[in-house]
Amino acid sequence: MATIKDLKQKLRLVLKKPSTGRPVVQAITPFIWGKSGIGKSQAVKQLADEYGIGFLDVRLSQLESTDIRGIPVPDMERHVAAWLPPEFLPFEGIPHFKGTAGILLLDEFNRARPDVLQAAFQLVLDRQVGMHKILDSWFMVAAGNLGDEDDVVAMDAALKNRFIHFTIDVDVDAWIEWAQAQRINGDIVDFLKDRPNYLYYSTNDEDNVFVTPRSWEKFSDILGQNSSVDPIEITAILGPDIIAGVAAPFIKYLELRQMISGNDIVTTYTKNTRLQHKIQVMQRDQLYSLNDQVIDAITRLETIEPLHLENVHTYITTVLEKDMYVAFLKTLTKRCMDRENLFIDTYLQTYTEETKALIKILTEKG
Repeated sequence: MATIKDLKQKLRLVLKKPSTGRPVVQAITPFIWGKSGIGKSQAVKQLADEYGIGFLDVRLSQLESTDIRGIPVPDMERHVAAWLPPEFLPFEGIPHFKGTAGILLLDEFNRARPDVLQAAFQLVLDRQVGMHKILDSWFMVAAGNLGDEDDVVAMDAALKNRFIHFTIDVDVDAWIEWAQAQRINGDIVDFLKDRPNYLYYSTNDEDNVFVTPRSWEKFSDILGQNSSVDPIEITAILGPDIIAGVAAPFIKYLELRQMISGNDIVTTYTKNTRLQHKIQVMQRDQLYSLNDQVIDAITRLETIEPLHLENVHTYITTVLEKDMYVAFLKTLTKRCMDRENLFIDTYLQTYTEETKALIKILTEKG
């Protein structure tokens, strides 16, 4: 399966951005398959934003066939019935779409009623319904949920053959990159970095509420709208209704964050006995979360002081077990390289014996 990042790369090849004012004829319509809430429609919208064109998300499951075909009205002069097109589709002749370009997403395609599917089939096949033609300057994309979900309609082979099919799966790294750019709540981002299995999560198949990337985005909005309220309180009240079974571990994470911060480790650990006692009773999963906070605190340092090096050294050599110690330094090295941060270089130069031991560990076989 492809990731969201892969999907965008594929879409750029199929929906070719015009280099001049003339539209590029769309050779085939992409059909994006994936679980609900993982970002299919957002990926298409992001491409439209990248191209600087419009975006329309039409949910076929909510439409009647007349919403696509239009309705017949009598033309008494010609003694025929003329079909009035819907105003929300980019058909030729509709004034507010004149001179526009964009992407029309036919979402929830395989949840549509059979008569709606037939109308959508003509859109995909001929780029028109009846006498109404889609503007050449508009791309079309379809999307649907995988067949193991409820209420999906089986599509026949003739219809499927009209598309190029992309199946995507949950992509934690791509989502985190997007979330940071969109300023999704920092606690949510940090929580999911260490617990990627919670990005898309359901405790059982009968849950009315299951967690998706969309759930986390909406929950971030709620936390942002209530910034003066303790996020633990918000999670306790609303968490079960939007992030379901993840509410309890998220509260546990927030409680730990309030108790100890990564910055505490970097700036005070060696001489802070109270902090050391708190860490001694922490579980492994709590330490994993704390480690990521410590690394974030390190990469935010404006200057690197000897005390910072000493605190980090004491923490990782006296608290972390061998596997966590190695994982910590690997992650820290990558983050420092990504952000052009000199901490890891300075640290390894300062603690040369530890550097030799680490190299030995990393080069061990078996």
